[in-house]
Amino acid sequence: MSKKYVIANFKMNKTDEEVVSYIEKFKEKVKDFNTEIILSVPFVSIKTASLMVKNSNILIAGQNLNENDFGAFTGEINAEMLCSVGASAVLVGHSERRNHFKETDVIINKKIMKGLRSGLISVLCVGETLFDKKNNLTTQVLQRQITECLNSIYANELSHIVIAYEPVWAIGTGVVATKEEIEGAIKTIRMLLTNLYDEKIASKVKVVYGGSINEKNVKEIKSIKGIDGVLVGGASLDEEKFYKIVSEFNEKGTSEKGTKKVSKKKTIEK
Repeated sequence: MSKKYVIANFKMNKTDEEVVSYIEKFKEKVKDFNTEIILSVPFVSIKTASLMVKNSNILIAGQNLNENDFGAFTGEINAEMLCSVGASAVLVGHSERRNHFKETDVIINKKIMKGLRSGLISVLCVGETLFDKKNNLTTQVLQRQITECLNSIYANELSHIVIAYEPVWAIGTGVVATKEEIEGAIKTIRMLLTNLYDEKIASKVKVVYGGSINEKNVKEIKSIKGIDGVLVGGASLDEEKFYKIVSEFNEKGTSEKGTKKVSKKKTIEK
């Protein structure tokens, strides 16, 4: 059975000292887990967090990156900078970035490519708004997002991509999509990947769910057919709650110590 991904998104929360305290408590609790654990911490804590989880089963991610290599982009950070402070992954396309910062699928696609070329795992967030849902546009929205965000991404690079289905109407609202809605979305995503690549490749891409996940509903979420893990927002800010969520996805085996950051690979044709 393949490992599951459990990803925390701290968003704009926690000082560097608070991140240190969190990891000190959390790391010990999950040291023998075989789950792929990723903590997306604020930029200012990436280096500190990376040093703390070195040779453990936890990876550190940035919450965003700029689509350019360098230049006059005040306040931004690029893929090389993320790697230089120990990040192994990065979130791209989160609905808050799409909404507040007007990021388009074209921009997100460029960010994914920059991340991949630097060896970062890219966690691609996709999902429909409440308006889309009410107007039965979920499939069309996912088709646009998957197709445009993965434009020019080669088949062998998909092993470094995790797709997070996060319906916008369920993020931070306390409303969780039904099992049927999540299963349907995951099935749609894999169908779209099959159309872009092939069925074998599509079956291997990790697809996780995000949207008001907590320690009380995670067991039901885990039972959903085809799910490869979860992306957790608010509930991940409490290390005890997040530990309980991670525990649900642990396969009761031993972890592979010293998880390595993915390396850059030459691209191949789709």
